[in-house]
Amino acid sequence: MKNSEHSSNDDKTIITKKNIITPKNISNSNLINKCFNERYLIESQIGTGGMSDVYRAVDLHLKQAGVTEPFVAIKVLQTQFSDMPDAQQILINEALQTQKLSHPNIIRVYDVNSDGDYHFMVMEWLDGESLDQVVNSSKPLGISFEKTKTIITQIASALSYAHQEGLIHTDLKPSNIFLTRSGNIKIFDFGVARSLNLEDEYAIQDNASNTGLNGHTPAYASLEQLNEETTCEQDDIFAFSCIIYELLSSKHPYNRIAANKVNLQTSKLVKPKNISLYHWSSLKKGLALKKADRIEKVDELISMLSKRLFPKLTITFAIIAVSVLAGKTYYQQHENIKLLTNELQINNQQAIEVDSLLVLDASELLTKIDQIKLENNLIAQALLRQRQQELISVFEQKIEDAPTVGHGKYKNHAAVNKILKQGLEYYPDSLRLQEIQEQQETSRQAIITALIEKLDRLLIQGRYDEIGDNSVTTLLSDLSLLIPNEQYIATSEAFNLFEKKFNTALTNKNYNELNELIKTGELVFYNYKGAKEIIAFSKQMTSAVSELSKYAEDVKNSPDKAIFPKASAAIFYKKDIESLEKQLSEARSFNTYIAIDKKIAQFAKQFPVNFEPLVALQRQVASNLFTYANKLMEIKSFTKAKFLIKRGNTLLRDL
Repeated sequence: MKNSEHSSNDDKTIITKKNIITPKNISNSNLINKCFNERYLIESQIGTGGMSDVYRAVDLHLKQAGVTEPFVAIKVLQTQFSDMPDAQQILINEALQTQKLSHPNIIRVYDVNSDGDYHFMVMEWLDGESLDQVVNSSKPLGISFEKTKTIITQIASALSYAHQEGLIHTDLKPSNIFLTRSGNIKIFDFGVARSLNLEDEYAIQDNASNTGLNGHTPAYASLEQLNEETTCEQDDIFAFSCIIYELLSSKHPYNRIAANKVNLQTSKLVKPKNISLYHWSSLKKGLALKKADRIEKVDELISMLSKRLFPKLTITFAIIAVSVLAGKTYYQQHENIKLLTNELQINNQQAIEVDSLLVLDASELLTKIDQIKLENNLIAQALLRQRQQELISVFEQKIEDAPTVGHGKYKNHAAVNKILKQGLEYYPDSLRLQEIQEQQETSRQAIITALIEKLDRLLIQGRYDEIGDNSVTTLLSDLSLLIPNEQYIATSEAFNLFEKKFNTALTNKNYNELNELIKTGELVFYNYKGAKEIIAFSKQMTSAVSELSKYAEDVKNSPDKAIFPKASAAIFYKKDIESLEKQLSEARSFNTYIAIDKKIAQFAKQFPVNFEPLVALQRQVASNLFTYANKLMEIKSFTKAKFLIKRGNTLLRDL
């Protein structure tokens, strides 16, 4: 965006590196409606810079997940730089440097990637305007000192954090700082940021990452940067002080002339109207051209600018007035002066403490606010009211960063609710916190409904053997994470299918399928009405099925060594044997006895000869054959009687 105060390139970032040739600045061809990596659909262009263009895009993954505002910002390297490794490295550096920084006033970078010849970085979407737009819209009077403080305290918090993390921005300027509609500051464009010399002298240095890239914007660069001296925190302080001056006056302190070209004889710093003489003396220390004269730490600068003078002066004048009016005698005056001096010291100390609280980072203030309430509830309430937007933003960030469950698939709603509870204790009327609370609960209920629908569908279709995220076990586990005190109840349709499958597998002696069905039954149908009997039987069968499955495997691999599990077989085949016993007891004809005898003989082939339940059954067969043979003899049917007696004797002999 052009600025009426200058026509030079002093507002543009200059990237320097040996042997790098910067091509003519040409923007990307129209990328509207292009989709990167089948995920990011470009909607509109929202900005352009020296090497990149910035677009608003829809994250199709978020949209499919039902997110109401699935937007991201995408910074795309201009096509004429796409084949230049150095230019690509700047984009990669910006992503890596920014991802190292986790701070509410520093933009979040999600990814850096490529799609064909396009190289891009994915960032959070911000709704608002950059500080250069704020400055332009405030012309010619600038912004009041109090409103400026709400902006610069956030910038200072982010810079101080970055410096503590060993990173210098080196290209701080209004166009690289964003003010959201909710009043939050976001700093971005760490593409040319430089690391402080904080490395362990014994650590292995990563020479591959030392690209030699450097960058600055002349109008905001310190004299040392322009002279290519070693980077330090005071470089950012100079740029920060220029930004503060611009916010207050809507003008650049040095008329956008680079620091190494400023003529101090003709370019005098002029105090903005929106700042006191005391605070102006502090700001000038940040604007000092020479490093030796400049403030060393961001926290020091913001602390000086945040000091409140009027309460202290008022207290001082009041004490002097009281001492004059009250002093009738020298002794009384002397005693009053002593008392009032002590009171002044106490008030001064309180003022210093309040000043220190005003410059606290919002996150740090939140950790101390309860203690402040205990010591001085009035101050605590004032801080909560004054810093409301910042503190609510901290709660939002805490919710965003809340731990997940289910291998990262779901937010830990207990943790989120704990954060919201704390936030609503401080701000019970906050519409934003109430909205977040409703969104969280709506999201949780939607996920629960989707999981139950998936589980119902699997069970109704009998798909018990699904694996992965779509398995019965995983879906039940996910549900227990979201509703830990509730139990899933399957539909009657699902249970009827399960019962049918179980009986079929039992009839077919399908050991493996029975094992799977038993697991599913215990997981899903344990509290279902009418399921107790089959589940109880299933539990009895579990060990038997396991033993018989192992025996069947042993028979395949080593038949000579396989040991038949008699006890397990007795449990597993109990109903079959009971069924044969019933058929035997109901037999009333010669042909029926012969048929049952053949069925039992066939059934006996799968067991060893000494399997006790089968031995007992065969003894019963022999006994019943003898009994019926006697009846046949009474009616003179000797041939059939003789056949049954012979068969009975054979059974007893074999046994």
